[in-house]
Amino acid sequence: MKIVILGAKGMLGQELAKVFADQEVLAWDREDCDILDFEVTKKKINEAVPDLIINATGYNNVDKAEGEGKEISFKLNAEAPENLARIAKDLGAAFVNYSTDYVFSGDGTEGYTEDLPLSPVSEYGKSKAEGERLIQEVGGKFYIIRPSRIFGNMGTGEGVKESFVDLMIRLSAEKNEFNMVDSEMTSPTYAPDLAKRTREIIENYPPGIYHGTNSEACTWYGFAKEIFRLIGHEDIKLNPVPSDFYPRPAKRPACSTLINTKLPPARSWQAALSEYLAK
Repeated sequence: MKIVILGAKGMLGQELAKVFADQEVLAWDREDCDILDFEVTKKKINEAVPDLIINATGYNNVDKAEGEGKEISFKLNAEAPENLARIAKDLGAAFVNYSTDYVFSGDGTEGYTEDLPLSPVSEYGKSKAEGERLIQEVGGKFYIIRPSRIFGNMGTGEGVKESFVDLMIRLSAEKNEFNMVDSEMTSPTYAPDLAKRTREIIENYPPGIYHGTNSEACTWYGFAKEIFRLIGHEDIKLNPVPSDFYPRPAKRPACSTLINTKLPPARSWQAALSEYLAK
């Protein structure tokens, strides 16, 4: 296959490039193809004539999207994916786009299966939900994959940021006590596992919506506790606190665990975290 990977220098994009290394990969980041320039993007992809387009870009500043970042959030998370879906459909190519657990309200306690109605409670979540809607409206061979709390090796592209795991490791050298939100239950996602899952899906499953997280779920408190245990810092004191302990512009889902009903079970986030930290 000839594959265009957009956002190739991001945390996920770099792993996708590795997973598809045996194919003909065009690994593009923003300097190679700015997906906000719809006409230039269309021209460049049409000239490449790929069999598969993978969009690993996106706007993910959840709180900023409530204010000054709202416009760019909808452009990157909704309008640009719609444009890419149209390009892919016209070429007869498959299209992969990544969404989020934030497309759900999180009001329940059981989590969400792939085809439940969307009910976002933040502007970021709304932008991702709109992206999903527009892609489905365009049609074609599209795959919408929802991850949550991605962690892995930090990307090298413009605007990349460290994951929660790396943040905790860095701060553990500076502090020995943390107040950690013990709510917002969902499943972390290891970037290399998500990249492998992506290939598994497009090679073996029909187009549609899939959940790509690792198995099992945790709160931020539970996530941090396991990180500190694995790096030998169980002496660090963790104080569980409610979400409103840290007032933030954007509302977060209380329980947005993504339930996988379409694929074989993924390994647990704990097993993936252990592998990442061992490296």
